[in-house]
Amino acid sequence: MSEPIVEIIAKSIKNADKSFFNEDYIKQAKAVVDGLRKAGLEVVPITPPDALVTYASENIPFGRLRPTDFIRTMYSTMVANARKFVS
Repeated sequence: MSEPIVEIIAKSIKNADKSFFNEDYIKQAKAVVDGLRKAGLEVVPITPPDALVTYASENIPFGRLRPTDFIRTMYSTMVANARKFVS
């Protein structure tokens, strides 16, 4: 990660809304999430929903994966699909 998260958020808010009064906080929040995603980051819950755990367990290739490869695959699968299961 080349740019600190705080700077990504600050730039996103600054670029989203130029007004000094009646700021559009929804617009700013969407800009922050978009900025984080462009930086390769995702906002996910600390505890995964049960449906996401089920999905990941059904879609991770089992077999002869080394533990590090298994963890990377599991993590990537869950993060990539988190939006489907979090409202």
